[in-house]
Amino acid sequence: MFKNLIKRVLPKKRAAGKVHCVRHAVKLAVRNQAALRVLESLHRAGFEAYLVGGAVRDLLLGIEPKDFDVATSATPEQVHRLFRRSRIIGRRFQIVHVMQGSETIEVSTFRSGGR
Repeated sequence: MFKNLIKRVLPKKRAAGKVHCVRHAVKLAVRNQAALRVLESLHRAGFEAYLVGGAVRDLLLGIEPKDFDVATSATPEQVHRLFRRSRIIGRRFQIVHVMQGSETIEVSTFRSGGR
C-alpha cells in the first residue's frame, strides 16, 4: 500500500537524454562564434560534441555566459590534433583548452563507468 502511494506521488524516473532545440532557445542564443566553431569542427570531424555546464544554465536563464565548456566523444589527443591552438591540461582527468581568437573554450571527453 505504501509503495503504491509513493509511486503515485513521486515523479517517474526519466532516462538522461537530449532535449530538442525546439523545446528551448539555447541554439538560437549561442552567439559566441568561438564556441560554435569548436562544436562545428568536432562535428565535421565525426565526433559527438555538446555545449555543457554553466553556459547552458546561463543561456536558459537569458544571461550571457562568461565561458563555454564542451563535452565530446573525441579523446584529448584527437581534440589537440584537430585544433592548432590548443593544449592538453591535467594528468589524471585531461581537458583541452582550445584557443579561438581571444577566447579559450574548455573541451573535455565523455566519461564512462564509475570513478
